[in-house]
Amino acid sequence: MAIPPGVTTCLVYKKAPVSFGGSSAKVHLEIIPSVRLIHTATGTPFADFVELVAPTEGALAQLVLPHTGQPGFQDEAGNAFTNWTYTANVKYEKGGVIKRIPPQSFQLAQSQTEVDLSLIPTGPAALPTSAPLATVTSVDGETGPVDLTTRYATYAQLARTPEVLISGPITRDGDGAPISAAVIWPDGTAGTFTGTPSAVLGALDGWSITYGDPVSRTYTQPAVTRNASGTVTNQPAITIS
Repeated sequence: MAIPPGVTTCLVYKKAPVSFGGSSAKVHLEIIPSVRLIHTATGTPFADFVELVAPTEGALAQLVLPHTGQPGFQDEAGNAFTNWTYTANVKYEKGGVIKRIPPQSFQLAQSQTEVDLSLIPTGPAALPTSAPLATVTSVDGETGPVDLTTRYATYAQLARTPEVLISGPITRDGDGAPISAAVIWPDGTAGTFTGTPSAVLGALDGWSITYGDPVSRTYTQPAVTRNASGTVTNQPAITIS
């Protein structure tokens, strides 16, 4: 059965790599949705199967996925559900040698028609070392016409998936839930992740991530709502303080 009418989608793809010598390699793409859902209008179940795409050498790995913020879905308990996530696991292959890429967690806004996973960061950004930095006057890292609102919104989106920011050892509680770790933001600023463990073993009901040391702002994930089986049914927006 195809994706039912009324569900909006986005093309997600990963480009095949080439070696520094110019030869082609193969890309394997694995997409894992964060939840199981039901399309309310048609009753179509969307199961959290792992989607595997492994095209021929040098070809794109691509997949059409539903936008994550769209209405019209519910969980198996009948609660309306939006803002799920996908995790992409990627590996490259050339001559039998496998290179694995760190996992990428992402969401698909309804305004997006296609997403190149090669452009989504898998870890802290680094400044180039092949050219000197220009001397500039900046405000909070911004230069020219400053619009910190846009930047704060971008970082709030990153704060929804703290695993893309965490750098170094992770402290966990007795049930395996991550409760503290250092983070590095894309502009190189350090911060701290603090998790609030859930009654669901190994899971979190909320967290906060600081930006700066001393702290200049804090991104907080308010407590999520779970159903009787422990599945997240509502994830409030990140707050900034």
